[in-house]
Amino acid sequence: MPTRNIFGHCHYYVVLVCVFSLACTPSDQREQPHTIYSLALPGVRIEQDTPRFLVHFGSLAFLNDLIFDSLVGHDEQLRVIPRLASFWEESADKKTWTIHLRPNVRFHNGTELTADDVRFTIMKAMEIPTPFSYSLQMIDTIDTIDRHVLVIKLKQPSASFLDSLGVEILSKGDIEHGLSTQRNLYPVGTGPYKVERWGDKQIMLVANQEYFLGKPSLPAILVQLYPSLEMAWSQLMAGTVDIFPYISPANGAHLLKVPTIRVYSTLKPYYYLLAFNLGSSFFREKTVRQALNYGIDKEQIVRTVLKGHGRVAQGVVYPYSWAYTAELPLYNYQPQKAAMLLKQAGWSDTDGDHILDRNEKRFEFSIDTNLGDDLKQQALLLIQQQLLDLGIIMHVRFFDTTDTDFLFEKRFDAHFPEIDAGGDPDLGYKVWHSSQIDHGFNFGSYRNAKVDQLLEEGRRTFDQADRKVIYGKFQREILEDPPGIFLFWVDRLVGINERIKGVKIRPDKPFANIHEWYVEDN
Repeated sequence: MPTRNIFGHCHYYVVLVCVFSLACTPSDQREQPHTIYSLALPGVRIEQDTPRFLVHFGSLAFLNDLIFDSLVGHDEQLRVIPRLASFWEESADKKTWTIHLRPNVRFHNGTELTADDVRFTIMKAMEIPTPFSYSLQMIDTIDTIDRHVLVIKLKQPSASFLDSLGVEILSKGDIEHGLSTQRNLYPVGTGPYKVERWGDKQIMLVANQEYFLGKPSLPAILVQLYPSLEMAWSQLMAGTVDIFPYISPANGAHLLKVPTIRVYSTLKPYYYLLAFNLGSSFFREKTVRQALNYGIDKEQIVRTVLKGHGRVAQGVVYPYSWAYTAELPLYNYQPQKAAMLLKQAGWSDTDGDHILDRNEKRFEFSIDTNLGDDLKQQALLLIQQQLLDLGIIMHVRFFDTTDTDFLFEKRFDAHFPEIDAGGDPDLGYKVWHSSQIDHGFNFGSYRNAKVDQLLEEGRRTFDQADRKVIYGKFQREILEDPPGIFLFWVDRLVGINERIKGVKIRPDKPFANIHEWYVEDN
């Protein structure tokens, strides 16, 4: 069976396991008109045959915000806002959407953005695994009306449709030329920076002088590939770095030693869950799953593993989303209550070995987690001990992210994903609706009729106030009948030179407003 890579379909696991930085040039060059800010990416090698126009689908996905733009974006509460689309209209039955593009937007190669480019991109995104492939399957037809207008017809109404239009728009002519000539062309977008040079060790980006939201103030960015994380960190600690995104909580304290760096923080829209396979005899009963939620001290994990850079997860909706409900039941750390619930489910230590058993079977299971994620490994050490205190043995197994067949085939007891909640709450449909057990991302075979009903109501209800009520009920129900142990959300930490102003770090895209960043003159 061919290996399936789930990372293009949803941010279910960590796609980027490395960090990168923008190294500043010497101070005597800062005021020169051709200042270059260096962005360091450790531990990544670009193969010569990598399709460069697919950079935004691969391991260099962080370049999205620099090179490309999309029809829509999100505000701080994850509400959809226009980007390349100036506005849209919907039919009375909510199945036909007319999208109007901004006029006079140009790609980096000088050609004008047209409805043909948008149609081409969406069709490609439906064919190639991307974070948008799943949601775009709701599209029935796409027709261009004129150069700046296209009509999209859906198979059925969907309140989250606009959210699916976040795919980065490609230049149809540029890609077709590259495919026909078998040339691996530079990625061409409409974003604030364009590629001037692409090598196996460096990528030079220069400001897009015609960027539709305004010419960027930082004139050029050199993407510098370092062979190791240690080399990148040595540049940071030496004070020669301007911007260093995706800093881990464990390393955040080190930035205090760099007086010129200011740390920006925002909560990443991914929740960490110890997810159970409900086909396993250990986790079929709701009482057992509730007990395990009470048996894990999540506050301790936030304090010790996240170093305070995060918060306990109360369900599956991003805490700053318009759809979030604050008044939710809590699974506070109550090991005595956990033990009581486990006993009610028939789990007790009948042979005095300090391990729970039932029907002569010990409570002993394995959890699968991806290689190279120190944060998850540290969290699992704490969870492992706390479960052992309850009389439960948990073994940790590691897998390579290129081999995830065991998830689709349900060959696991538990696994440790971080699940994308960075958009419309309808994202939860593909993970928690029972229809997604065999052909979606409901790997744990979670089945709850009330959850199904609420998710269906949420996607066919268009009034946002009504949807908030629906998703509030959804959050309560999935907490009452948990598919696993809800653990935590993690802060995104970005270190930026204090001289750089105008910075706003968004939860879903840290560089969304990089065109507004500037350096004050002395």
